[in-house]
Amino acid sequence: MISKAPESGNSIQLQKVLKKAAVAGAIFSLVFLTMLIINGYQQYVSGVNTYSVITELKQQLLSQPDDEALIREIRELDRDYRAGRLRQIDFSALSSLMLLISAIVTIGALKWHAYSNGINPGPCIEIAEPFRRRSLGQSRIALFVFACLLTGTWLLIERNTPTEWISQLNAGISEEPEYASIEELARNWNRFRGFGGAGVTPLTDIPTRWDAAGGKGILWKTAIPLPGFNSPIAWQDRIFLSGANEGKRQVYCFDASSGSILWTGDVPTAPVGDKKFKVMEDTGYAAPTMATDGVRVYVIFATGDLAAFDFSGRLLWHKSLGIPVSLYGYASSLEVWKDRVLVQFDQAGAEDKKSSLYAFDGATGNLVWEAKRPVPNSWTSPLVVPIGDKYQLITVGDPWVIAYDPEDGKEIWRANCVKGDVGASSILAGDRIIAIAPDLHNVAIRTDGAGDVTATHIAWMNDDVGPTIVSPVSDGRRVYFLDTYGTLYAVNIEDGQLIYEHDFNENTNASPTLVAGKLYVLSVEGIMFTGTLDEKGFNLEESNALNEKCFASPAFMPGRIYIRGEEHLYCIGNGNP
Repeated sequence: MISKAPESGNSIQLQKVLKKAAVAGAIFSLVFLTMLIINGYQQYVSGVNTYSVITELKQQLLSQPDDEALIREIRELDRDYRAGRLRQIDFSALSSLMLLISAIVTIGALKWHAYSNGINPGPCIEIAEPFRRRSLGQSRIALFVFACLLTGTWLLIERNTPTEWISQLNAGISEEPEYASIEELARNWNRFRGFGGAGVTPLTDIPTRWDAAGGKGILWKTAIPLPGFNSPIAWQDRIFLSGANEGKRQVYCFDASSGSILWTGDVPTAPVGDKKFKVMEDTGYAAPTMATDGVRVYVIFATGDLAAFDFSGRLLWHKSLGIPVSLYGYASSLEVWKDRVLVQFDQAGAEDKKSSLYAFDGATGNLVWEAKRPVPNSWTSPLVVPIGDKYQLITVGDPWVIAYDPEDGKEIWRANCVKGDVGASSILAGDRIIAIAPDLHNVAIRTDGAGDVTATHIAWMNDDVGPTIVSPVSDGRRVYFLDTYGTLYAVNIEDGQLIYEHDFNENTNASPTLVAGKLYVLSVEGIMFTGTLDEKGFNLEESNALNEKCFASPAFMPGRIYIRGEEHLYCIGNGNP
């Protein structure tokens, strides 16, 4: 005979609470389990469908290997699938965690309830042994069923995608690289001054004559919503610019054919608290030129806000590097290396040790490497150039020209040869890096050294000219320097001797460009001078007025010139838009 003593009020109340907790935990467990199953099924369906589509497109690509649109479509599909796949994996992980917590609550509440129910508050309570065995058996069955459901859900998540796609995701790669090839970069204008930052293009169909007043040669003209001094970059049929004011940071994507703005991307601004932040009128909030790796576009502003967008205008990531301490405002343009965006973030004084060179993963924004720099604030842009069968990342900041390995950020060589507030960016001319100390000199450095090469690898130093803003250009025989007062200096690349000068009688902020041997020089007043170069000097052929002030360097694509004016983006071309 089983006897049971009356239970205390507290015990009864506790058992009611435990029953409710067990019921709630069971309901939540079922909800999260259902969500996991639905999510797994959706992954399976989307994976199979996308895999089939990409397989068909790849079959087409075999017969059309040069179809850039098809290649781009495959890459975009693959990228979108992988991004969705990662989101679903994150969702599955969160749901699994919540399922585990719910199950623990359910089982814990049931166990506690059974334990409290078994406590004998009086001398006569007994629990029948058969009842104990039946309860224990039911608990074990419930645990076994739950474990089976959890294991089945995990297997469904793991097996809902073709095997090779899973291995690619686990390895962090795809069949197609998530960035453009060197050949693709060379065909586009992906950064400040184009491929390699050289300001040189072999294109032969670039217009040399237009009439802004009469509309001749101006294919379109589009107002830019927010101001900026950054130069346009171009990738196939899209042109990118950034603009900003005190309250907004934006990226603009223009259609190259019509000039219409395809999308506008807003970049968040990190809170600065009570810190007052002002910019100089000469640099503003959006001086750095953007960069693209052919898959994503990257932008940075004077506030230290760095962001990446895909080509459809979706913000992929944003991070704040902090407001840089910069005398004239931050202005260094971005560079890309493979799937990384490179940021030269020089600030404050050298003794403050705040300057750094960063490499961020283009897809995620995660830091790949950081190199601390022994320089104060500077305004030059980093440059990746081929040296032999490798690449070097060149930077300039008082007093050092430093070369790094773009793969890991390790220093290769450095030369103590510049001074002052360096602003003009370097170029590779032949086998030498050309750098400028503003208002002092220009210098050529051989690139095959290691360590401190100040005493061994400076090929020459020319004291005739040291432009403050404008970057040089070279045709392989001579290096051409242009100062802000519009004087062009031609220097022999072998020994650095001045060959001649030419005065355009116009102020210039934009850097010159060599186009199939012709030099294009854009003045602040919006006049483009074009002409040939020989041993004796510059031979002017055309001068074309845009009737709008221009501070940015132009971008060149087949048959087109894209010029950012003070308020508009212009497309100049031969023929119809």
